[in-house]
Amino acid sequence: MIKKDLIFDIGMHIGQDSRHYLNMGFNVLAIEANPELVQQNKLKFKKEIDEGRLTILNIGISAKNETIPFYKNHRLSEWSSFVKEIGTRLNSSYEIIQVECTTTEDLFKKYGVPYYLKIDIEGNDYLCINAISKDSMPSYVSCEATSIELLHTLYAKGYRKFKLINQADNFKPINIKKEKSKLFATYLFIKCGVLLRIQKYLPLKHIYSSSGPFGENTKGKWLTYEETEKLYNQFYRKGENEKALSDISWFDFHATIN
Repeated sequence: MIKKDLIFDIGMHIGQDSRHYLNMGFNVLAIEANPELVQQNKLKFKKEIDEGRLTILNIGISAKNETIPFYKNHRLSEWSSFVKEIGTRLNSSYEIIQVECTTTEDLFKKYGVPYYLKIDIEGNDYLCINAISKDSMPSYVSCEATSIELLHTLYAKGYRKFKLINQADNFKPINIKKEKSKLFATYLFIKCGVLLRIQKYLPLKHIYSSSGPFGENTKGKWLTYEETEKLYNQFYRKGENEKALSDISWFDFHATIN
């Protein structure tokens, strides 16, 4: 049974999404592999932890219970990953630490099935989606749209409505016409650069690099599986030269059951 007051924040990072969910009145189970970020978040959210509204686990997600290498990126903490190619991208400085991992199935069993499953774990989002079953099916799911296979799996699991949200464009639905414009890419480049600077000093509801709104609060209408697949393929131009329309835009899949 779904726990309608519970959200899983898989990939807590600096806690921007957890803060939003807590402000909405939800309880949150947050998963973060980076021990430094976990300690920072435990201090930042001491009140919510003491109230029993937030649980933070310093673990990773894997296909089985194991301890495996985690590539902690020194250039950008959000680049850290259990996938070496992602955690060490662009020849950036990194260190390897050993992190205990669990499975999403075990989290469902221990904490219950969340109303919303937010996933952002740099290359391993599929592990969480693969764990969804008929008996453990969150009402809403979001993940990084790094592969069309994630959409295929969500559909196979029983999700029937989708959105492809542009994380670089104020969490708006993808717009292929705009993406084809070089002026739009320049606009996003400037806009995102400004946001990265001002959000250090101004309280924004959804900061750049956060997952943004979820569920019925996301912008735009829900699309069919076929419509979403078509938009994804149009942006990444699958079947043509495999080069995306833009290297500024990046997307999340959002999915719901009905």
